[in-house]
Amino acid sequence: MTTQSTTASPTAPSTRPPPPRMTVGFQGWLRANLFSSIIDGIITIVLTILLAIAAVNLLNWIIVTADWTVVTSRLPLYVVGRYPQELYWRPELSLILFSILTGMAARMWRGIAIVFAIILAAITLTTAIGPNIATAISTDQDATYPPISVSILMAFNTIAIIAGYFAATIPAIGKPKTFFIATLAVFIISLMLVIGVPGIPLLETVNTQDIGGLMLNLLLAVFGIVCSFPIGVLLALGRRSKLPFIKIFCVGFIELVRGVPLITLLFMSRHILPLTFPESISIDELYLAAITITLFSSAYMAENVRGGMAAVPPGQNEAGKALGLRDWQTTLFITLPQGIRNIIPAIVGQSIGLFKDTSLVFIIGMLDLVEIGRVTIQGNIEFVDNGREVYLFIALIFWIFTFSMSYVSRKIEAALGVGHR
Repeated sequence: MTTQSTTASPTAPSTRPPPPRMTVGFQGWLRANLFSSIIDGIITIVLTILLAIAAVNLLNWIIVTADWTVVTSRLPLYVVGRYPQELYWRPELSLILFSILTGMAARMWRGIAIVFAIILAAITLTTAIGPNIATAISTDQDATYPPISVSILMAFNTIAIIAGYFAATIPAIGKPKTFFIATLAVFIISLMLVIGVPGIPLLETVNTQDIGGLMLNLLLAVFGIVCSFPIGVLLALGRRSKLPFIKIFCVGFIELVRGVPLITLLFMSRHILPLTFPESISIDELYLAAITITLFSSAYMAENVRGGMAAVPPGQNEAGKALGLRDWQTTLFITLPQGIRNIIPAIVGQSIGLFKDTSLVFIIGMLDLVEIGRVTIQGNIEFVDNGREVYLFIALIFWIFTFSMSYVSRKIEAALGVGHR
């Protein structure tokens, strides 16, 4: 008599029931985060209703009630201040150069390039739309070189972005090192275009009092960020130095500058510093503001760099000594690069704060974006009641730039693996 085995095959697949529908996907996320309990559900519903009412009222005010003439009729003033109209081609050329950089970034880092493209489109529109600046701020209607129309400027920027994209396909050009060198070169050229260079006919100097609006904020912020970084690194290295004189000087400078508000330093640079020079020597307010902001930012940058270098494990220094490297070689090639990598979030946070702090230059009589908004409201009877429109517009501009800087920072951190070992 034979018996048949009833043992299941070990290779037979085991059937498992699917998870409950309310625990996976979007429904699962809602249940876990917003409706995990009765109290959480009630809070979620109440807040959703309140936010919906606020959003509807805000959109109704923006679209129906608000009068945006105070913005649309003076857009060039908000962007470039009282910059001479016949020299509008200079900031427009600078904008095209940055469009080339955007095209290069689109080839290397798509996520970052999207942010740059949005910023360029916003600047292009606000630069070219609206009445000419002579009508907005003076009675002089003569213009030798009228500003480029928005359609032509947008076309040039589009061509520049495409050219930069295809230029980055060339192996010798499409490298991060080349991109950063090109960015520095474009920044220097833009400074020469906007401010001018004495002795060059096409680049005659511009009265710095005419430079204002968003262009002034960007100039001061970028100049302060770029120049404060190397100064901050040197101060951080000096604070770690074993030479007493260098260490005492760096510590004294850092602690003195960090202990004084920026607005106080700007006020001192405008009203007290000139007292130390002969009466025949006068320093322009733009250069005073740029130097003051750079020195202020460098003190904070030095502490960030020092903290990043202190966070490097001691084994890295020991490894450098084991390789026969000298102290300066270990610092330059091992400790400093790792320290800077550690403080990328802190550097970006400081850059965002510095960009917003440039609005304090009104204390020395400069017309930045915020000050132009205030002057527009208080200096024109027809715009006295349009303060909400003006400051909402200014807040949106600042938010676009600060969010973009934060977004780019996250992309760089992800590429370098910051926070991961």
